[in-house]
Amino acid sequence: MRQMAIIGGGAAGLCCACEAAHLAKKQKKALQITLFEAQNRVGKKLLVTGNGRCNLTNLQTNAEDYNENARDFITPALTRFPPQSTLAFFERLGLFTHADAAGRVYPLSNQAAGVLDALRLEAARLGVQVRTETRVTAVKRQNGAFLLNGKERFDVLVLACGGKAAVKDYNGDALLRALGVPFTATAPSLVKLTTTSDFPKALKGVRAVATLRLLLCGKAVAEEAGELQFSEGVLSGICAMNLSAKLGRFFAKGGTDAAVQIDFVPSMTSEALLQTLRQLCASGQRTLNEHLLSGLLPKQVGLALLKQANLSPAKPTASLSGENLEALVRVCKALRLPVSGTKGYADAQVMLGGARLDAFFPQTLEAKAVPQLYCIGELLDVDGLCGGFNLQWAFASARLCAAAVVEGTP
Repeated sequence: MRQMAIIGGGAAGLCCACEAAHLAKKQKKALQITLFEAQNRVGKKLLVTGNGRCNLTNLQTNAEDYNENARDFITPALTRFPPQSTLAFFERLGLFTHADAAGRVYPLSNQAAGVLDALRLEAARLGVQVRTETRVTAVKRQNGAFLLNGKERFDVLVLACGGKAAVKDYNGDALLRALGVPFTATAPSLVKLTTTSDFPKALKGVRAVATLRLLLCGKAVAEEAGELQFSEGVLSGICAMNLSAKLGRFFAKGGTDAAVQIDFVPSMTSEALLQTLRQLCASGQRTLNEHLLSGLLPKQVGLALLKQANLSPAKPTASLSGENLEALVRVCKALRLPVSGTKGYADAQVMLGGARLDAFFPQTLEAKAVPQLYCIGELLDVDGLCGGFNLQWAFASARLCAAAVVEGTP
């Protein structure tokens, strides 16, 4: 019987085990699968995704939702196993789902535990050997097979070690390097941005709908819209976190000049906002500056922007000049804050960077230089936006790998 080892009991590893076991049974192939997990149970990280709801895929997934250098590489997996195929896979496992208006898919129970249970129970049903609290610290290529921890031999090895995000002890890169597979520089992604500006301090705990533009060396390179959240020295919310991947790569290459430009009133042009403020002042509806932005922005945001425009909240709006109003519009529509970096891996959702893509065949995810070695999920240099895209990659890559292994099994 052919022996297959999967290192990592997260989303990708569990999915690969289930799919490979299912296909082997269906095709009557002799394949024994052993899954190694260092923690005391599988899927712990899966339980906290989507704020405990597990946003397991996105119906609108396409290659543009991932880092630019990965788009051609991921196309075979996403084409063969698109989101609808992911839903069919989980429905076969007894998990039912629903999608929101943005295409984000959640289990019908709205509990991540349901996704984990579906995978865990299917692995058990199909005879996958799951070894928790078993850390693989050494792997060696020996006589056409793989020797794990110096004692166990396997014909096929799948690395599904995930990334460094929210992980205390990580050795996926070390295992790859032990097998001669190159590993690119990594950084936290889908993570909060940090700033040296005092502006967020006054807005700690406040949320505002805004559009963010990421400026690198003064040039706008990305734009995201959504709910922006503030805390001392930190910008968060999906719109901020979606900018962290480009920022991380910029800093990894030695870049230093980074900033975000915030539009707090994205529903209006600068001209329309200026006209609105002039009318409010002229009509007498807003007698004091502190009330001028009421109805347009949360009160705390309005007060903070008045300060940025050097306007006293206590003064009457009648005292505002045309230049004052233009200055206020500028900070409302294009407040620029320096970005010093991001929070660390402990706060990140995923890792950017990883196993170099040119070392693997995109049609199978098998290593070019090491036959029967496969790499799936976050361990590869693939990272997507918030919204289910990273789990979609985990599941699609896992199933592509599983199909390749089974198809190559006598």
